[in-house]
Amino acid sequence: MPEQRRATRRRRARGLRGSAVAGLITAMLAPGILAACAPVAVETAGGLSAVAAKRDRVVEQAHERSMQRLAEFVRAKWGPVSLPDIVVDRWVDSAEWGGVMAECLASAGFPGARAADEGQRIDYSGVNVDSARELFAVDVASFDCQGRYPVRSWFAESVRSVELPWAYAYATSELPACLARHGWAVVVPPSSADFDAAWRTDESYDPYALVGSDPLERASASLRCPPPEVLLDGASP
Repeated sequence: MPEQRRATRRRRARGLRGSAVAGLITAMLAPGILAACAPVAVETAGGLSAVAAKRDRVVEQAHERSMQRLAEFVRAKWGPVSLPDIVVDRWVDSAEWGGVMAECLASAGFPGARAADEGQRIDYSGVNVDSARELFAVDVASFDCQGRYPVRSWFAESVRSVELPWAYAYATSELPACLARHGWAVVVPPSSADFDAAWRTDESYDPYALVGSDPLERASASLRCPPPEVLLDGASP
């Protein structure tokens, strides 16, 4: 689905930019290095719990609508059949979705399915079926697995209107104040329109642009004063 592919590209772009900092943060948490940096305390952001709860409700509702459309497709193919109730076992990352679906289908009695297109779709060519009844059973199992293991990033566009007002307010008030309290220079934040346009892309606002070029210093700043994306993603179940 186009929305899913766009979200995957955004996640991949963020990952390339953030991997070095993430690795440095991990290194800083090693006992010896952490002792030299202590105390390191992530400062809480006002209103995060409320916006995360609202965002999660929107994601759940978007998943339910997606499953309703999938149910309509299955019934258009097979008639007014009974389908499993939608019960989410676990929200999975986009990169692991294909493998999780293949495992779920195998446990349902249909081994041979595998992830394809970098995990963005399922290849059923290895599944052995000998009758229309078995084909129907594969579709039902796929419906069940899809309902049990959805991907949050598929619904990124659905939650933009929930995340963005809070993210912009935090990034232009609490985050700069936090950086200033710890002695770091504060970059002039973008307009709301520019912030929104680049949200969750590799062109997104960099609040640590004036912290300096030292990767450890940037990692320390982002650890003490986290960017809005990290706080929002960390508030996910």
